[in-house]
Amino acid sequence: MSIKVKVFLLFLCLYLVSVFLISFFGIFIIKHTLYDYAVDYIEYQINPVIDFYKSYYKNPHHYTKLLSEEAVSREITNILLNEKGEVINRESFLEGELPDIKEEDIKHILKSNKGIYKRYAYVVKDIGDYKLIFVGKLDRIEKVERYIVIFSGILVIIVSIPASFLAVFLFGKLLKPLDYLRRVSEALSGGNFDVEIKPSGRKDEFGLLEKAYADMVERLRGIILWQREFIRNITHSLKTPLAYIKGQVELLQMGAYKEDKLTEMYQRLLTQTEKMERLITQLTTIMRLESQMPLKREKVSINQIFAEIEEEYEFIKEDRRFIVDYLSEDVEIEVDKEYFKLALRNLIENAYKYTEKGSRISLYYRQGCIVVEDEGIGMEHPEKAGELFYREANHKEGSGLGLYIVKLIAQKSGMSMKVESKRGAGTKMSLCCNFKL
Repeated sequence: MSIKVKVFLLFLCLYLVSVFLISFFGIFIIKHTLYDYAVDYIEYQINPVIDFYKSYYKNPHHYTKLLSEEAVSREITNILLNEKGEVINRESFLEGELPDIKEEDIKHILKSNKGIYKRYAYVVKDIGDYKLIFVGKLDRIEKVERYIVIFSGILVIIVSIPASFLAVFLFGKLLKPLDYLRRVSEALSGGNFDVEIKPSGRKDEFGLLEKAYADMVERLRGIILWQREFIRNITHSLKTPLAYIKGQVELLQMGAYKEDKLTEMYQRLLTQTEKMERLITQLTTIMRLESQMPLKREKVSINQIFAEIEEEYEFIKEDRRFIVDYLSEDVEIEVDKEYFKLALRNLIENAYKYTEKGSRISLYYRQGCIVVEDEGIGMEHPEKAGELFYREANHKEGSGLGLYIVKLIAQKSGMSMKVESKRGAGTKMSLCCNFKL
């Protein structure tokens, strides 16, 4: 059952229940108002008669029975009780109908002076030691009550039919975005990720749902495309060294190499396995950084990080001018030290890879940013730096993951990675703090 049908049925149930309750309480109020009117009508009719007899006769014994006999009409009659509560006279309506009131009914009626009992309204009057129970018919009131019930039923039917059609139309229009999103979901589940969600421009909750759904589909499309590109690039990156290793192992099995070439061949195989190992290490790092686990932050000295990095990369000073500019007044930053050093290693190794011998590579701190600057070949598209598997210099060995890892580490550390570069004019990579030091 669709949500549209469920909402319509819920509306219909609530509508019928509300109409029933309104009709029920309306009839209840009208009926009791009419009942009060019936009791007041009896008093209005009999009080002048009783007052007349009381003023004309002094002794109730002389006029009570006569009063009982004369105080009769088409709608009012009475029952006369003596001082012992015994019925001594029971009058009928003018049409000859006796009220259907038994002895046990009289006992119930005498508990109050006036009210409604069964199908009659009654008023009890004390005439000396006697009691006169004046009884009035409720036929007309019951007839009015039936008319009200019939009219309410007809009105409900007349109103319900157009209201139902209007509700179907309004619910269809209201839930149209849900139906649209359902069709989009079916297309997505069928593998069609080229579907485009057209915004309806609505400002209500459905409009917000539409926008959130469109954002989700766009992110999902990006993830799927990223996965496809990721798998394609990983396959390509692993295929080359695996094919080389497999081919060389087959040649070794065939005895294609002489003894003096074996050492060289083993070294080449080791180099290819190291490439694969490095690629797997990078992929593992990316998986950890893209997980929801936060980095372990601690306050570390920038000069201390610089000293450790300089010691690790002392070897590049043999053919590059590697300059580390220490701070005169040390500054502390709150980062995961090992991951942050990994980011700096990737930047320095990139600078080393893309600079010529004798070129300068600088590591320094300026205005909240830790900078690695080189005099290398530069980048034609610096805005793409940090994209997964993006490489400009395809003639150099690499996987296109180094700067992506740097970018992830910066994001997880609450920092930003900035790139300034021009082809042939070197590159300036900055990791800038987005928090107060």
